[in-house]
Amino acid sequence: MSFRVDPQALRTYAGQVAQGEGVAGAAKSYVHKYGDFSLQQGGLIGLMARGHEHLLEALDRLLGQLTDLADRSSQALADVATRYEHTDLRAASAIDATFPPVPRSSPDIR
Repeated sequence: MSFRVDPQALRTYAGQVAQGEGVAGAAKSYVHKYGDFSLQQGGLIGLMARGHEHLLEALDRLLGQLTDLADRSSQALADVATRYEHTDLRAASAIDATFPPVPRSSPDIR
């Protein structure tokens, strides 16, 4: 049984997760642009304005958390990819160090 991690695939996935930050930000902008209204603009819905405000506040917090989560997760995935690369390099160097040196002749340069 073996375990293999492709650091580049992790970085690709990190980029996809980072796109979630932009999507959440766009959703937040949309909610603010089309969700906010004054009591005068609301007409009959103005009767429910307080509940609507609470909903918008909760949605704003949720989208803010989603933006933050996408940002932190993307960075963490990129960091993990770097750690795997360093671990692979150290392991390969340690294995190489167990073999005797191979004498190499210098190329004859004329």
